[in-house]
Amino acid sequence: MDELPDTPQSMGQRTQKVGDVQFTTTAKGQPVDSKITSLDFDDSGDWLVAASDDEQMHIFDIKEGKRTKSVASKKYGVHLARFTHHSRQILYASTKGDDSLRLLELHSESFVRYFGAHQSQVTSLALSPSNDTFVSCSKDDTVCLWDLASRNPQGKLKLSTPYLAAYDPSAFVLAIASQSTSSILLYDVRNYDKAPFTTFDMSPHEDRYTSQSKGRGWTKLEFSNDGKSLLLGTDYRGHFLMDAFDGRLKSFLVGRSGSSGRAAPVSSSSKPLGQGDACFTPDGRFILGGSGEDPDTLVWDVAQSGDAGSYVQPTAKLRGRERVAVIECNPRYNMVATGDNKVAMWLPSESKD
Repeated sequence: MDELPDTPQSMGQRTQKVGDVQFTTTAKGQPVDSKITSLDFDDSGDWLVAASDDEQMHIFDIKEGKRTKSVASKKYGVHLARFTHHSRQILYASTKGDDSLRLLELHSESFVRYFGAHQSQVTSLALSPSNDTFVSCSKDDTVCLWDLASRNPQGKLKLSTPYLAAYDPSAFVLAIASQSTSSILLYDVRNYDKAPFTTFDMSPHEDRYTSQSKGRGWTKLEFSNDGKSLLLGTDYRGHFLMDAFDGRLKSFLVGRSGSSGRAAPVSSSSKPLGQGDACFTPDGRFILGGSGEDPDTLVWDVAQSGDAGSYVQPTAKLRGRERVAVIECNPRYNMVATGDNKVAMWLPSESKD
């Protein structure tokens, strides 16, 4: 991954307009021999962590626009690096050695705690928006509920391929995606040991829109910040946008031209790991996502009505320099980070129209 320039003034600019805002990509430099597998901002929006398949985490100072530290995890590997609510701590999943989770203190680069319960690769990490609890999903068909203060899980669910999870903004609802059963299960976090209070059946939608990848292509599960919509990302033709309350399909987001270049959790591909290539903007108005093999970021308007088949095309494209394999929106500032062989940061600029 390449290092970003020291100041915004020195950055080469490419600008695209979305609504009334233009976005300028700020990264430059030559690719390196590693693939970005996950991105995450801390709660303040001041820091970004990128995990790469060369078994390193890279920390970026957003205000300075540069990488400040790289931390190696050669013994255990690294994936799904996530800031906790304590901005100098990062939780991440191992990719070799064992299948535990590790909590790292950045300043001392020492481990605070290990979390061991899974017997296979962790496929998803979701931190509660309200406290220090979090959920992990694994290829061992278990979902564990944890507290950062304890190395032992607070609870465990045994499900069929529960490879993706997401909290809603209230932190009371936990969604778990089970692709082999074509379902999304919604649990009350306060009663996680009970049956899900509702289940969204995705089978009819998969049959209609993604029949060729049914059972193997789901890559991302995310609630919008207003709690009204639920995004189910795929590595096939497009993404499902659903009503978060009743599971009704709002639209199927199309416009991609191929794969993100990252493996879905169900996949047996030799591609690098990933976390999905689509996400909501913080206001919930748009969904941003990669365009497959093309170096563009696609922008879908959540409020846009689909055609007769519920297909929604992008309302805009942000022209980039390389494929968007992973993407994340800053929770505090109007900016976006994307990654493939390097990290690119997108900043808004005033329209010159």
